[in-house]
Amino acid sequence: MSDRESPTGPPGRTEDVFARQGPRLFRIAYGMLGSATQAEDVVRDVRLRWQAADRAVATDPQAYLTTAATRLSIRAAHAARMRRASYIGPWLPEPLDTGDGGGRGAAGTEPVEFDLLLMLEQLDLAERAAFVLRETLSSPYPEIAAVLGVDESQARHLVNRARRHLATDFATDQQGREDTAGRSRGGDGAEDYEAA
Repeated sequence: MSDRESPTGPPGRTEDVFARQGPRLFRIAYGMLGSATQAEDVVRDVRLRWQAADRAVATDPQAYLTTAATRLSIRAAHAARMRRASYIGPWLPEPLDTGDGGGRGAAGTEPVEFDLLLMLEQLDLAERAAFVLRETLSSPYPEIAAVLGVDESQARHLVNRARRHLATDFATDQQGREDTAGRSRGGDGAEDYEAA
């Protein structure tokens, strides 16, 4: 059975469909939220919605689950940004524990790079969702458009804008690292430390 088949049939098949999609849903939520705990909460909420979903409406399980995970992640990310607005200090993503999984994250997913999560935090939420769907899941543009409720050209624009922002952020970050490395090699850093 493919993931896109209708979830009709014997009891338990609904859970089977969800189990196959679970790692994908976690990747969406983690890419959007940067927190494994929050991502697991989103996946749990998606599971509850999936169990209660009308099968006549949810005829394409992957599309239904992807849309639910993305939209719930956008809401959770918005709420988290509102909470962090009053937080003093920098917010850092929660890295996945990859110790016994051979470099794989929770639910058998490839972890999103920590530095990338920091840069993704700077994106608009629609850009971030489009980028996560396209770059981490290789979702086609028509699917991204359907999930975000935009047309295909807008989906392409969101992904391209996210790429441009990330490329700019990466170049700025690299320049900052080179400047810092150059200063420490040049000898000025040692005098600063001695003066302190």
